Amino acid sequence: MNVYPAVVELLAIGLFAGCVWHATRVAGRAFAQQWFIPLYLVALIRETINQAALQTYSYAPGILRVGAAPALVALLPASIFYLAYQFARRLGAERPAGIASVMFLSALSLALPLEATAAQALWWVYAEPRLVVFGRVPVAAPLVWGGAAVIWYAVWARVARTRLPERGRLYALITLSPIIALAQLLLALALGG
Repeated sequence: MNVYPAVVELLAIGLFAGCVWHATRVAGRAFAQQWFIPLYLVALIRETINQAALQTYSYAPGILRVGAAPALVALLPASIFYLAYQFARRLGAERPAGIASVMFLSALSLALPLEATAAQALWWVYAEPRLVVFGRVPVAAPLVWGGAAVIWYAVWARVARTRLPERGRLYALITLSPIIALAQLLLALALGG
């Protein structure tokens, strides 16, 4: 049962637009740029490497792509990580370790129903999942989402504490995007997801 891939793409666009709107209104345009532009780049780089070299999962043929990466589905990590960050802040986490912990759990929790729906609708399919839940979702998949959120937050928070001007922070995060993508891929490989 392959449910139309446009459903996940519309979901990604709507969630991304809502998160960008919220971030711009709450924290300002510079924050929104520093969060969403580099994270979209990270997702495109990570997915390009995964689709071209690793092929741990494959996307439905109808999903719009930029090269090998899914153009619109790549909007999801930035949105989910932003929601996880907002949950951490709303729950009163102030220290970086507390924020990272809540982000890990929140991203994992938000990704699990997404992964389960994707597995059932065949939006993306994992090549050789070992341990699975909800039919076809590898146990490691939500853990990878949570770990990727923590990796992003660690780099973002470090850059945010620098003396760089706002535009400089954006450029620093864009420059670090390939390194963040590789760290997230290494995590995924280590967890087997």
